[in-house]
Amino acid sequence: MKRFWVLGFLLIFIALSVRAQDLTGKQIMEKALNKTSWQDMEADVQLILTNSRGEQRIRKIKMYSRKRNADESDMLMRFIAPPDVKGTGFLIIEHKNSDDDRYLYLPALRRVKRIASSGKGGNFMSSDFTYYDIGKPKLNDWTYKRLPDETVDGHPCYVIECLPASEKVAKETGYGKIIRWIRQDIWVTIKSEYYDRGLRLWKVLTVPKVEKIGDIWFQTDMVMKDVQNNHTSEMVFSNIQINRNIPAQFFTQRYLQRGR
Repeated sequence: MKRFWVLGFLLIFIALSVRAQDLTGKQIMEKALNKTSWQDMEADVQLILTNSRGEQRIRKIKMYSRKRNADESDMLMRFIAPPDVKGTGFLIIEHKNSDDDRYLYLPALRRVKRIASSGKGGNFMSSDFTYYDIGKPKLNDWTYKRLPDETVDGHPCYVIECLPASEKVAKETGYGKIIRWIRQDIWVTIKSEYYDRGLRLWKVLTVPKVEKIGDIWFQTDMVMKDVQNNHTSEMVFSNIQINRNIPAQFFTQRYLQRGR
């Protein structure tokens, strides 16, 4: 009987291994992008900017996000410190079959500015993250090629090469290629390389820390390094809370501007 149990587990393991080997790059990316099961979340974020001389600036952010449905989400980021950026807000409203809406509120101008699609490649609040990097990438913006699996920090990873699906995507994002390393056990990206349109390495994203909150894995420390100008931006997340029934009004232009 014991031999039958061992044989059964062995067959299941082999079947799962074969299934994993059969996954295409697009299937892996789709699973990674759609793995979350929370309805809404809020968190405190520190954005740490470090220039080539080692000088740092720290910005504090309150972030809120919610799923409107299985394919579309909203996200609001409001800066609370230091004084020169306090009150600045950034809102993303995702759309499954069209460009996402991105809005920036600048207190000094007292108005909401819509970020055009052509501006998605711009730097988010002087950081090394672009407006496109903030939020979930659209699956069909890219074509995918699965590269040989690799191990990163002891974790087996799928390696996916992402190429722009059109010249429009390349122009708007500024990326000619992205390579992503996705942990096979939890489907979380823990490293990415971003190449400019000339296919020169531009930025490297590392994820020093992931945490399980409830049944959900979150990237709670993300470091984006611009290797061309030796500038680094780090996002550190804390006090993450999920399923708080955040009101829909949080994710409107009115709330972005007025905070109520």
